[in-house]
Amino acid sequence: MEFFLRLFDTLSRKRFALAAAVALLLLVAAAGASRLQFSEDIFALLPDDEPAVAQARLSLSRFSTLDRMVIALESDDSRTLARAVDDLDAKLRPLPGVKQVISRIDQQAQDEIFALYQGKLPLLFDQSMEEALSARLNRPWFEQRLQQYVDAQAGKEGIKIVDTFRSDPFGFDELALRRFEKLNSGFAGRTDAQGRILSPDGRLAVLFVEPDFPPGNTGRGREFMAQVDGLLADLPEGASAHVIGAHRSSVDNAEVLRTDMHLTIATSVIGIALLFVLGFRSLLPVLLPLLSVSFGFAMALGAQGWARGGLSAITAGFSAVLLGIAVDYAIHLLAAFAGQDGERTPRARAAVGHTGVPSFLAMLTTVAAILMLRLSRFDGLHQLAEMAAVGVFGALLFALLAGPQLLAKWGPRPRPSNPFAALAGGLNAARGKARMPLLAVFALGTVLCAAFLPAVGFDGDVTNLDGKSARTRAAEAAIQTAFGQETLRRTLAISGADTLEGALREGDLAARELHAMGVKFESAAWVLPSTLTQQENLLRWRGFWTQARLADLKTAMTAACARRPDTGASFSFKAAQVEKGFASLWQTVSPGHDPALLQPEQIRKRPVWTLLGNFISERDGRVFSGAVAVMDERQIGELHARVPAALVLNKASFVGRIVQLIRRDLLLMGGLSLLLVVVILWFTFARLADMLIALVPVAGGMVCTLGLMGLLGIPFNIINTLLTVFIAGLGIDYGIFYVQTWRGAGGAVEAARRLRDAGAGVLLAALTTLFGFGTLAMAGHPALFSVGVTTGIGVTTALLLTLFVVPTLLEWTAGPETRHG
Repeated sequence: MEFFLRLFDTLSRKRFALAAAVALLLLVAAAGASRLQFSEDIFALLPDDEPAVAQARLSLSRFSTLDRMVIALESDDSRTLARAVDDLDAKLRPLPGVKQVISRIDQQAQDEIFALYQGKLPLLFDQSMEEALSARLNRPWFEQRLQQYVDAQAGKEGIKIVDTFRSDPFGFDELALRRFEKLNSGFAGRTDAQGRILSPDGRLAVLFVEPDFPPGNTGRGREFMAQVDGLLADLPEGASAHVIGAHRSSVDNAEVLRTDMHLTIATSVIGIALLFVLGFRSLLPVLLPLLSVSFGFAMALGAQGWARGGLSAITAGFSAVLLGIAVDYAIHLLAAFAGQDGERTPRARAAVGHTGVPSFLAMLTTVAAILMLRLSRFDGLHQLAEMAAVGVFGALLFALLAGPQLLAKWGPRPRPSNPFAALAGGLNAARGKARMPLLAVFALGTVLCAAFLPAVGFDGDVTNLDGKSARTRAAEAAIQTAFGQETLRRTLAISGADTLEGALREGDLAARELHAMGVKFESAAWVLPSTLTQQENLLRWRGFWTQARLADLKTAMTAACARRPDTGASFSFKAAQVEKGFASLWQTVSPGHDPALLQPEQIRKRPVWTLLGNFISERDGRVFSGAVAVMDERQIGELHARVPAALVLNKASFVGRIVQLIRRDLLLMGGLSLLLVVVILWFTFARLADMLIALVPVAGGMVCTLGLMGLLGIPFNIINTLLTVFIAGLGIDYGIFYVQTWRGAGGAVEAARRLRDAGAGVLLAALTTLFGFGTLAMAGHPALFSVGVTTGIGVTTALLLTLFVVPTLLEWTAGPETRHG
């Protein structure tokens, strides 16, 4: 206490030097802050050295088709649906910002597929195709085809069967063309006669839209989505639209954030202003906490600029949240100042004398807890720890050095009664009359909250923290229901090379492993292998058709028979007829009749490329081939082992890993923070009872916060995990202020007065925090709502424990001369 009094006296004589020092520090901080390069990448919060994060980052940056927008049109009338698709396609293509629109596999592409792939089965003859063909080379299968042929001759089937049976009795071309069914881009449906992509029930049709700008450009995205919504408003009567994709979600986020910030900022400003008007009959005192935190934030930005030169915008935002702890130092100073009588200078001197030591101790414990974030695996938390620690320390310096001098010059005049001091005094008096019942209530409440601790969940899915509108979430649900539950939840495996040929080859190798694993997947490898793979397939084809296999096949064909539908007579081929009638077949499978290779560079210029483009992406001069598969965690690990060079992105696996890291951080940082705080308090108080009592608000507050989160079903995520540090910092500050204030009391009367002043400061600080951050509970954005609810629960429970439990515990451990009641 004496140190801060002497410091106040010294600075009172050197106010110009103090102002110059503050200005100089701000100039240095501004110079450092000007060096900062801000990043809005959400991955900046995640561990950069974590393989799952690295692969997700690379996958999202390299595979452009992940950024496409999906528009699903719905109608019960097929003609209305077809007209809606065609009209929207025509209107979207000239729309500024649209790079490509795919609404169908058009007739030209379908005709081209047939022309390109007729007779090309040998080029696609991989292990999977060999298995499919082998299943047909038997008497039962040929007998079924023979019956179709006989029926067709009698008019029961189309003439096409008659034309193709002798040249391709086992459906070689059909097998090749059916591979295009594996390129549905996750939308397991069908096409109509004009090639429109429909859901299995035919009620939904999808259009794929690829914008020419990234989803993160929300300014352009907002204008673009408004134009798209305008087009969708003109759909034919009876048709409706569902829109999903990164661009839609980004705009939703921006819109809900804008609305929420307007609401919460207005509520916070009005609430805090009313608090200060009520407490000081003036808005001038609100400037002191604002200047204190602003100075601390400036120091933090400057330090980051000089030390790193770069900063995540997300980290900067959460640093500002953590700096909410630092506003309490100025508020406690103001509350102590308002509780004094007399002239401004003596009041300011007494205020810093009362609050200097507990504020400094609170800063030490808070900074110690915050610095434990440096031990996290999350890279963003490393910067957050540095920012918050420097900011809290800077805010304390301003509050204790410049704050008293400002109050001595311009502080509010004393009031006959301070409502916060009166309220704190009244609550303390009521507590004194019901010590045991209140302790019993809080003990029972804490035990009940502790019972729900096992129910606390962990949500590592960052997509659950975005602000998708109810309309977008409903669209996702509708599309998933119509096209299959795996449509939006699958594994993406990406292989890259410097050329298209190289990328296709890498994709072929990945496809081989996926097939060997028995995994269902989609890939360009199904229909466009690299030229090297095509040559390997040709070798397999030649080796497949041995003389023994040909002899067995001819025997099976000779033994097969069918029934004529008109006479019921049997029909079959003799050996000579098999040999002569199917000459085209034998020529196809004989050596020296290999088809010409498919040329990828030529195919990419043709309409059929629209089907393959979803699996091929070009970024930064490299080409990437993607395979989409449905896999579980074990299979994902196996794929990593089989194809170590491939990037694998799986939402469930990624979320599971993030959850593991969150749990690790909670245990590690929470345990070490508590240990460090205990050590500091022990050396400060040198008395076990005082140390334990100071920990009551933070310990009880955390138990109640976590328990109520479990009860209400609010999971931990990468956002509100940070709030535990915030709540712990506030709780320990409240406890230190009460214990330190009590320790200086000389008797019951002085103890009551000191608790009243400390209670006023804690009450005002807590209410300010609730108005500042607790109002976020009104937000519609999941991340802001999570912050608001967690803060509201934590601050409220810590405040109640400080006001109603800590004083009673202090009285129990004190001598008779300081007990009052």
